[in-house]
Amino acid sequence: YANDNARNNYTKNSYSDSNIQNRQRDNAPLITVVTATHNIIKSGTIIYDNTIIGDNNIFLENNIIGTLPVLANVEYKDNKSKGVVIGNNNFFHISNKISSGYYKKTLIGNYNKFLSEIYISHDCKIGNEITFYPRVFSAGLSIFKNNCNIGAGAYIHQKCIIGSYAMVGMNCTITKNVLPFLISIGSKYTRPNTKFLPKELLNYDNILNNIIKKSNKKEDIKHEVNKLPCCYSKIFYKEYI
Repeated sequence: YANDNARNNYTKNSYSDSNIQNRQRDNAPLITVVTATHNIIKSGTIIYDNTIIGDNNIFLENNIIGTLPVLANVEYKDNKSKGVVIGNNNFFHISNKISSGYYKKTLIGNYNKFLSEIYISHDCKIGNEITFYPRVFSAGLSIFKNNCNIGAGAYIHQKCIIGSYAMVGMNCTITKNVLPFLISIGSKYTRPNTKFLPKELLNYDNILNNIIKKSNKKEDIKHEVNKLPCCYSKIFYKEYI
């Protein structure tokens, strides 16, 4: 929508009783774009059906929000769209693409930054205060926990979890989960993010290395975490599991 008036008219017309009845009679999908107040939506941005947007979000030019999801092993269906939910105070620079959910809604929290030409695939869950640098690609069903940072040009494999305060280096290909507070280059764990690491986790690096050597599967990590002292297990359950 080029301006607030266009957006408000679109939402108003979409929700009128006659409009809904006509679309139901014609078997057309209902338009359910809901926007709250003080959003800025620049020209060229497209927002698809089943999208809910909170307050104070900024969409610069040519963003595409809620485009239909397509799975490699599933036949294309133009009505298979669970939608997108976007929270408050997010910033979308130019030419980002956010896919609708296929199984559940794609979720984006609050205070996130998408810094141009980023692709977020279906059913991803994005927490709060996360920065995606330009040209990040995330495959479907990935989870980004609060306060992580994803470097420019990074590729995230489907179903990966990026833990809180973790950092992914630019141009990296991530094929395994990245545990919280770790700086990761590729699939190699380098060192803790000491800027945010709690003081009570002084031996965090050694403990993580021992866990990772055994397995990177979420179930196995959870089993190992249950053996740790309380101060460590609390961090894992809060920021990762």
